[in-house]
Amino acid sequence: MDPRSETFQADTGSKRITAAERRKKVFLGELPDDFLRIAAPSHLLSGNHPQSAAPAHAVDPSSIAHHNFIQSQHAFYSFVPPNTRGRLSITLVEAKLVKNYSLVRMDPYCRIHIGNYVLETSTDASGGKTPKWNRIINTYLPHGVESFYLQIFDEKAFTVDECIAWSHIVLPNGIFNGEIIDDWYQLSGQQGEGKEGIINIIISFTPINKPETPSNMTSKAQYQGDKIQKKQQQQQGEVLYTEEDSKELHAMFPSVEIDVIKCILEEKRGNKNAAVSAILEITAQQ
Repeated sequence: MDPRSETFQADTGSKRITAAERRKKVFLGELPDDFLRIAAPSHLLSGNHPQSAAPAHAVDPSSIAHHNFIQSQHAFYSFVPPNTRGRLSITLVEAKLVKNYSLVRMDPYCRIHIGNYVLETSTDASGGKTPKWNRIINTYLPHGVESFYLQIFDEKAFTVDECIAWSHIVLPNGIFNGEIIDDWYQLSGQQGEGKEGIINIIISFTPINKPETPSNMTSKAQYQGDKIQKKQQQQQGEVLYTEEDSKELHAMFPSVEIDVIKCILEEKRGNKNAAVSAILEITAQQ
């Protein structure tokens, strides 16, 4: 055999052995933590940089919701409308009703009229005669408003929600001295004045120090708002009220004559929520 051939085979064998050993070395041991990962810049890895890179984590949806809640609270407390006396916190805890007005089940929820604001709680499904809401309602208290009007409705799936109880609640004087009032209030309804049950409400008040807007600017803004609202109502067509609507409001406000209630309903084009707010303003001035 040619010596050169033997030398070539020996060299080839040594190369094959070397390649096999290299393969073993490549696959030996565990992969490092940064394997197939983009390396961070050196200045971020050094401890001298004032802002070190933060590790990436999965975003928790609950944290996003909490952040949005904080932002909404900040927006609520950062803007104060004109003619505002302070911030009112109303907690609707629970109610004890004397009668279930539904054949199958009763799903009660609360609606509050305070000034020009109309606020509602969530519905307590199958709450029946003992609904529980534990809902905190934050709103602004305008100057001159000393009470609010509360209604309890039975939510219906296929018909109009039925008002089963109501109460005209005067704000306790203690809240304006920094007290938190936790009390039960009587409810009226078909059973009679103050005979429909009771509701547990917690009320607190936080005054604000903000210069009032000049009266001419307020009147101008109110006039423009009323003009726009009237135009929208005219575009939607005339809304008529029924005799039952006037009787229902008269039952809620027995001290107000029914003719006055009819005039208010006619002025508000049958909008009962707007009529209730107007009647509350009238009763507050008496």
